[in-house]
Amino acid sequence: MMENVDFDLFRDDLGIPHVRAASETALAYGQGWVTAQDRGLQIEADRMRAEERYAEVAGPAGAAWDRFAARERLAATARRIHDALDRPEQEWLAAYADGVSDGLLAGGRDVPELAGVPHRPWRPWTPIGVFLAAHVLFNGFPSILWRAHVARHLHVPGVPLEQVLGLFAADAGPSSGSNAWAVHGSFTESGSPLVAGDPHRTLELPGPYQQVRLVCTDPDASYDVLGLAFPGVPGIPHFGHAGSVAWGITNAAAHHVEVVADGADGAGPGGWHLHWPARELSDVGVASWRALLHARTAGDVADAFSRWVDPVNRVLTADSTGEVLSLTAGKVPAAADRALPAAKPADGYVDLPVPVPVTQVAVDANERPRTQARAELDGRPGLGPRDTRPGREAHDLGWSYAPHRAERIRQLLAAGTVPESPETQGRIHGDTRDLGAPGLVEHLAADTSAAAARLRAWVADGAHVDATSTDAALYMRWRDALTHRLAGHPVLAALHEPHGQDPAFAAVLGGVLDVPTAVGAGLARILAADWLGIDPAAEASAALAEVAGTADRQSAGGADRPSAGGADRQSEPTWGELHLPDPLPPVPSPGDPTADVALAPVSGNNESVRCTGGSPGVAPTAYRGSVARYVWDLADRANSRWGVPFGAAGRPGSVHFDDQHATWADAATTPVVTDWDRLHPADTTLRLLNGARGEEVWRRDFGADGLVTVHMLDPEADADVLHGWFAQPRAAFWGMGGHTRDEVRDTYAFVESLPTHHAYLVRWDGEPVVLLQAYHPEHDPVATAYEVRPGDLGMHFFLGSRGPVARHGSPDNPWTVLGPATREFLFAGPGTRRLVGEPDANNEKALHRMAVMGFTAGERVSYESPQGPKVARMAYLTRERAAVGGVVR
Repeated sequence: MMENVDFDLFRDDLGIPHVRAASETALAYGQGWVTAQDRGLQIEADRMRAEERYAEVAGPAGAAWDRFAARERLAATARRIHDALDRPEQEWLAAYADGVSDGLLAGGRDVPELAGVPHRPWRPWTPIGVFLAAHVLFNGFPSILWRAHVARHLHVPGVPLEQVLGLFAADAGPSSGSNAWAVHGSFTESGSPLVAGDPHRTLELPGPYQQVRLVCTDPDASYDVLGLAFPGVPGIPHFGHAGSVAWGITNAAAHHVEVVADGADGAGPGGWHLHWPARELSDVGVASWRALLHARTAGDVADAFSRWVDPVNRVLTADSTGEVLSLTAGKVPAAADRALPAAKPADGYVDLPVPVPVTQVAVDANERPRTQARAELDGRPGLGPRDTRPGREAHDLGWSYAPHRAERIRQLLAAGTVPESPETQGRIHGDTRDLGAPGLVEHLAADTSAAAARLRAWVADGAHVDATSTDAALYMRWRDALTHRLAGHPVLAALHEPHGQDPAFAAVLGGVLDVPTAVGAGLARILAADWLGIDPAAEASAALAEVAGTADRQSAGGADRPSAGGADRQSEPTWGELHLPDPLPPVPSPGDPTADVALAPVSGNNESVRCTGGSPGVAPTAYRGSVARYVWDLADRANSRWGVPFGAAGRPGSVHFDDQHATWADAATTPVVTDWDRLHPADTTLRLLNGARGEEVWRRDFGADGLVTVHMLDPEADADVLHGWFAQPRAAFWGMGGHTRDEVRDTYAFVESLPTHHAYLVRWDGEPVVLLQAYHPEHDPVATAYEVRPGDLGMHFFLGSRGPVARHGSPDNPWTVLGPATREFLFAGPGTRRLVGEPDANNEKALHRMAVMGFTAGERVSYESPQGPKVARMAYLTRERAAVGGVVR
């Protein structure tokens, strides 16, 4: 383990960690430690996926992944990559891994899912394994296996194989690739560039990105970077803002992982292996991860990404001087566009284009790159910026997604009526227009039904896929039914033949080998292929009749749903009722992983910028989509904005587990907080519970005896209550009877400023009853009076009101409830091993109260307190004694 790993931890009102340390390795340790605290189960599950041990936590469902991980040698590859690194990167990874290990032992792994799994310290190569496990499927190789299946079984007389395979090219239809855009300062309100976007991945709970700020104060290598980190991996490799420079990425949709056929045809469909640059080069780009933290300019970011390997990304970066650059980063095998497994790997790698300056806008949304005309020449509404990067076609590296999202972002930027700012980017993040819908609805042009008329009107009105819309729901239900009809069409029957892949990998390869999934992705292209012999108009109308009903079925009483065009239209579902988020938990669970989240209906679909992706033909729920949103302002980082689907914490029940969900569901973002005065020092010893002013940090329902909650004291809002309590004669021992209201406020504002001392207000059925102060004794004058032990937590309490005692039948003894509540709250911090009290030696009531709570009386001491000389009686309560059922209440 490391030495000299001191770091400071602060959190904002959303619980987002801000980590500060005096050296890069201490900072990496701190990042690892807080990640283990906030995302312990998530990163342990990812670590086990990398080490072929996922079945230990996931049970039989993890066996398929372990088999795949063993086949692709993920753990061995991670070790080889680590061993090939230069020493600075090895030390950086080791520090992060040590921080994770210590953070897990300090309570990060105290979750039911890990109860039966032995703790294994993270190794320096473990973060690399986590990154590999998360990205081994982050490329097009499963689609190559699908097209190989198509080539074996789907033969259309007179039609070349290449044309048949084109039905299922990766760009054949809807997908949910990421969005990113950059706006040159000549088009912004501030005159400085903006970088914005939202990565799209599988929705996870907690989310796959972690908001974090990393501050290194080493005078020889200082930096202050905030952004979206990948839990289990050090640094901020994907989306970051370092003050003078910012960057964001999208997947470059490159054929960077080759599927190589094993031997002759006798090997069968499952005879293949992956040729993966990360493995072949023993490099995944770790040097790039670390270099990004030290970047100061857009050129520095480009230099850092020149060492990137996997996966291949498009990068947009801008700096405070006004420079905006676009580049592609990673290793791409020098091969032609490969739709099928190759006989042998490519020889060498593509020479990627040099970074290109951006003078208007840059939009990257995984479409096949092309240079756009300038705004004033392209005939589109408005005179806003367009994407004019020269020679963008050189960035076409193999495959792409449908261009609807990228084109819609360009339209929105071109149509802007005011200079762009962080606030105006909300209209882009939240846009729900589906540019692919008109092409599909066109197949209903001859359909005279009321439902078809509704869809045509919906398209004419902009085809917005809004959560409140029944028309959007009708469109999506129709598309789903159409997908199923085409998947069952006789001309595609051959696709249902066995695919021949190892059944054990079915769970790993996901739905890519599923016929409805593939047909849903290629829906537009299949309908346009007249050589297939499918009647698109007939199929489209029949599918619409299935979901909307017909007049004949209505009159016959055979419909299970009111007609989409009839008087009962109000009973139809809205899109939001069908399209709830469906995130994956870190490990399979027999219960509902979203039970602790108030899931909000979401607008959008795969094709809209406001991406909440699903799979036509499978389910209407949103299982992919925007897993973060960001707007980086290069004029002032404090004007930047960000957001994630759920929250900063990964533990169900935490106040920050899902406190960003409603904002995310509305496609909104929250301001980035950089002012240290607005942050709250966090206790890294895990003895003190932290939160914003007035925030509830603990609760217990005592049933008939009511609800007890503990809140962070708000010095301003709570000053009147405290001043009234201290003015009572019985408060003499507290020593603040002569203080004015403002002096009380200022005293507790000072306490609030100390990371080692906290004040809490206890409420009973909502009524304030107790002032509770907790502190680290080693940072208090009491340390001179007794021998402080590791894990000691000092305490003071003041009973200000008897509260609802009489209502609960205990008029003479409020401590029958408040005693257990106080004990449980103070031991809620996993780092607390012993409570220490030091009431005035003459305060008989306080001494009796501590005895009732189970404390053992200790020695009589004298020391100099902030109020003057004090004679106290020490009292102690260990965690072990508090846990014994026989403790006197």
